[in-house]
Amino acid sequence: MRTSVLKYVFLSFATAATLQTMAQSGRKGKAAEALYDDAVKATRAKQYTAAIRLSRQALATEPDFVDQQLLLGRLYLLTNQYDSARKYIRQVLTTAPRYRDAYLYAINVELAQQQYEEAECYADMALGYFNGDRDLMLKKLSVMDEARKFYQGSNYANSLLDRYGSDTVVQKASTGHFLLAGAYFRKNGYNSLARSNYEKALMIDPSNPEARQALTGMDIRDNNYRAALERVEAELATHPGSYELQMSKLSLLQEMHRYPEAISQLEAITKRFPADAKARSQQVPLRMEAAAYYTNTDPYALYQSILEKNPGNQEALQKLIGLSVSRGAYREALNWINAGLKSHPDDTRLLSLKADMLESDRKFAEAAMLAEKLLQRQPGNATERERLVRLYIASGRDYLVQQQYPEALTAFESALRIAPADTTASDLLANTYLLQKKPAQAVTVLDQALRQHPDNARLLLKKANILADMGQYDAASAIMETLLQRYPVNEQYHALYQDIHLSAGRILMQHEEYEQAKEQFQAVLARDPHQPEALQYLINAESAMQQPDSALARIDQALQQDPHNRELLFKKAGILSTQHQYAAAGNILDSLRQQYPFTLKYRNAYTDNLLAAGIDAQRNQQPDSALQVFRQVLSINRKDSAALLYSINLYNGKGNYDSALAYADQGLRYYPDNATFLEKRVVTLENKKDYNAASLAADSLLKRSNTATTSDYADYLRSKTLKNQFGLFFLRSSYDYGTSRWYNIATAEYRHFMKRGSYAARLNYGGREEGTGVMGEAELYYTHTRRTYSYALAGYANSAVFPTARLAYSIFHTFGKSFEAELGGRYLKADSLNIYSGVVSVANRFSDFYVNLRAYFISDQPHFYTSFNLTTRYYMNRDQDYLLLVAALGTSPDDRSRLVQFPQLAGLLTRSVGAGYQKTFRYRTTLGLYGTWINQKVSPTLFQNQYDIFVTIQRKF
Repeated sequence: MRTSVLKYVFLSFATAATLQTMAQSGRKGKAAEALYDDAVKATRAKQYTAAIRLSRQALATEPDFVDQQLLLGRLYLLTNQYDSARKYIRQVLTTAPRYRDAYLYAINVELAQQQYEEAECYADMALGYFNGDRDLMLKKLSVMDEARKFYQGSNYANSLLDRYGSDTVVQKASTGHFLLAGAYFRKNGYNSLARSNYEKALMIDPSNPEARQALTGMDIRDNNYRAALERVEAELATHPGSYELQMSKLSLLQEMHRYPEAISQLEAITKRFPADAKARSQQVPLRMEAAAYYTNTDPYALYQSILEKNPGNQEALQKLIGLSVSRGAYREALNWINAGLKSHPDDTRLLSLKADMLESDRKFAEAAMLAEKLLQRQPGNATERERLVRLYIASGRDYLVQQQYPEALTAFESALRIAPADTTASDLLANTYLLQKKPAQAVTVLDQALRQHPDNARLLLKKANILADMGQYDAASAIMETLLQRYPVNEQYHALYQDIHLSAGRILMQHEEYEQAKEQFQAVLARDPHQPEALQYLINAESAMQQPDSALARIDQALQQDPHNRELLFKKAGILSTQHQYAAAGNILDSLRQQYPFTLKYRNAYTDNLLAAGIDAQRNQQPDSALQVFRQVLSINRKDSAALLYSINLYNGKGNYDSALAYADQGLRYYPDNATFLEKRVVTLENKKDYNAASLAADSLLKRSNTATTSDYADYLRSKTLKNQFGLFFLRSSYDYGTSRWYNIATAEYRHFMKRGSYAARLNYGGREEGTGVMGEAELYYTHTRRTYSYALAGYANSAVFPTARLAYSIFHTFGKSFEAELGGRYLKADSLNIYSGVVSVANRFSDFYVNLRAYFISDQPHFYTSFNLTTRYYMNRDQDYLLLVAALGTSPDDRSRLVQFPQLAGLLTRSVGAGYQKTFRYRTTLGLYGTWINQKVSPTLFQNQYDIFVTIQRKF
C-alpha cells in the first residue's frame, strides 16, 4: 500500500515540474509571434528600423518563422537594402514556394536594381504556381515595360485582354502599356510600330486623348494631312469648344491648301474667341497665302501632267522626285522612283535615290539590299561602301529595339564583313551578344576589334566591364591598370577600377572568402586611401575574420584624418559592442545621438548597445548589473518592450515577483494588445503562488490567444486553485496457494492541499474468504524548505483482514543534480508481532526517465530481513502521463497486498515485477491501471505465485 501512495506523490511533484517546462517552451513560440505583431505595427507606422530590430529578435527566437522572414525582406526592400531583402525573400520561397506575396516582393527587389531578367524569372515562377493570376500577369507586363521589351509586352498584353477583356484594371494597364510602347517607338523613329500601339490603345479606350494626339502628330509629320484632319474633326465632335483642336484644324486646312475652308474656320475661331490675338493676327497672312496659291500655277501639277503625257520623260520625273522631297513627302517621292524603275530597272541614280528614300523612311534593311547591289556594281566606290555599312548598322539597331537578336547579329556581322575595322559595328555586335546573355562571344568580338585597334580605350573599357560581370576580376583589373597608366587623371577609369575591385570584394564577402576580399579592398585603398566604401568593407572583412583589433586600428587611423566622421564612429561603436566593450561603444553612441538628436539610427543603436550590455550581464549571472542597464534603457524609452521583458525575467529569476509584476503591468499599459506581457503577468503570478489571480489572468490570455498551449496552461493554473481531491482505489490480489485464493481492498480517500503540502484521510475496506475488515488511515505531506519535506502515516484496523496498526515516517532531501535521498522508519503490528523497519532510498530524474531505489531493513525479533524495490517511470505528454515498471526483491512493509501475510512471508525469497500506466486529463482527473506478478520460493523445489490488479481514479475539486 505504501508503494502505491508514493507513486501518487511522485506523480504530483513530477507533473508540477513538467507543466512549468511546458509553459516555458510554449512561451518561446508566443514571444516570436508577439515580436512579429509589434514589427507589423512598426512597419505600418513607417518605423522601419524598429521593425527590423523586432523582426531579427523574432527570427532569433524562431528561425523558421516564414511570415517573419517575408516581413524582414519587405522591410529591407523599403529601406533600399536590396541584398538583405533578396536573402530573406529567397529563404521564404525556398521554404514555401507557393507563398504568393513573396514573389511580388522578389520582383520589386529586382526591379529596384534594374535586374529585369531576374524580375521576369520570378514572375514566370509565380505564374507556374498561380497560372492565370491576374495580378501576377499584370506584374509581369510591368516588368516587360521596365525592361523596354515592348514588342513581347504587346503580345503579352493581348493575352491578358483575351483572358480578362472585361476587367477594367486590365484594360487600364493594357492601355498604359500600349501608350508607353507607342511613345518609345515614336521617339526612336519606328513609326509603324508606334502607330500600331497607339491604335491598340484607342481600340481599348476610344476616347484616349494621348493616343489621338500622338496619331495626329504622326499623320502631320508623314504629310498625311487628310487622316490628321479626320482625327481632329472626330475629337471636335466630342469637344466642340476646344481652342487647341480648332487651331489644329485651321493649321491642317492651311497645309492642305484648302483655303476657303481655312478662312471659314478662322472666322469661327475669332467669333468664339474674340480676344485671341493669335487668331486675329492670321486674318491677313492667311488670305495673302491663299491669293498667292491660286494666282500661280503649281509646278508639281505641271510636271505631273507632263509625265502623264510622256511617261519616259526623265527630266519631269527628276523634278517630281525633287519637289516631293522638298515638301517632305518621302513616300510620294518613293512612288515616283518606283514608277521610274519600272521603265529603267538598272538606273543607278534612281536606285541610289530609292535607297536614300528608304533610309529616310527608316526602312534600313530594304535600303541595305539596294546599297549592296550598288556596291557590287561599283566595288571601289568608298561612298557606297560607307553608306552600306551605315545601313547595316542602322538595320541592326532597328532589330535590337525589336529584340530580334539573330537578325541584329546578321546585320552587324554584314557591316564587319564590309568594313572589318569599324568599331561601331564591333561594339554593337558585342552588345547584341550581351543581350543574349553570351558574354564570352562578346569578349571574342572585342578581341577581334582590338587586334585592329589595340589602343582603343573605349573597346578596352567595354571588355573590362564584361570581364568584371563574368567574375573575371583579375583580368578586368589588369585592363584597367593599363588604361590608368595611359590616362592617369581619367576619373571614369578610376571609378571603374574601384567598382571592379569593390564588386569582386563584395562577392567574395558573400562567399565568406574574407582574406581574398580584403586584398580587393586594399587595392582600392592603395590608389585612394580615403575611399569610404572600400574602407567600410575592409573593416567588415576584418571583423568577419575575427580581427577586431585590426579593424579598430584601421578605423582609428581613418579618424585621425576625419575625426568627426560619424559613419566611422558608428562602425567603431558596432565593433566595440560585438567585442563586449559596451561602455566604450556606449560613449561613442551617446555622443552621436546627442549631436544628431533627430537621427533615429543612433538612438536605436545606443539603446541596442545597452540591451546587449544588459543581456551580457544577465548571461554572466550579474542580474543586478543587468537590471541597472535595462532601467537605463527604460529611462530613454519607457516603452522599450525588450527592456521590459528582460527586466520581468530577471526579477522573476531573483524571486522579486512584485517588481516583475509591476513591469508586466507597465508593458500592458503601453501594449494592451500584446499577449507576451499578459503571459509574463500570468507566469509571475504563478511564481508568487497566487494561483487564483494567475488563473484569472490565464483566462484573459486564453481569450486573446486561444491555442492548445495557452488552453493547457490555463487548465494547469485552474487546477492549482483546487484544494480538494477525492479518490477511489481498488486492489484485487489472487493466489495459487493456501486456503485463501483472493484478497480485495477498496479504498475511498479525501485529500486537502495546503500551502506547505497536503493531508489525507482514507477508509480501506478489505475482503478475504475468511471475512472482511475496515482500516482507517491518516496521511501527511509537509514541506519544510524548498529542498526538504516529510511524510507521515498512521493506520488502525479492527480485524485480522488488515494489520492492527501501521505507522510510517520519512524525511526527504534533494541534493545537487536532482538527486533525492530518503531516510525513514516503519512500524507494523500484526498477529501479536511488532515489526520495525528502517528505510533508505535514492532517486533521480534525467530526461523523461525517473529512477528510485529503496531498501528496507526489517527487524522481526529474533529475525532480521532486507527488501529492495526498484521503480522506473517514463513520462509522456509533458509529464502528465507515465509508464511504470517495478522490480522488487523481498516483502516490504509498504506492500499493501501482502501486509496481512507479512509475518509468514518475511523470511521467504520473494521476487516481483509490475507494470502500470497512468493518464491525467486536464490536470483534474487521473486514471491508473497497474499489474504485478509476485513469486515466492517456499522450498528448493516449491514456488507460489500472487497476481495483483490495481485500479485508481482521482478527481480534484
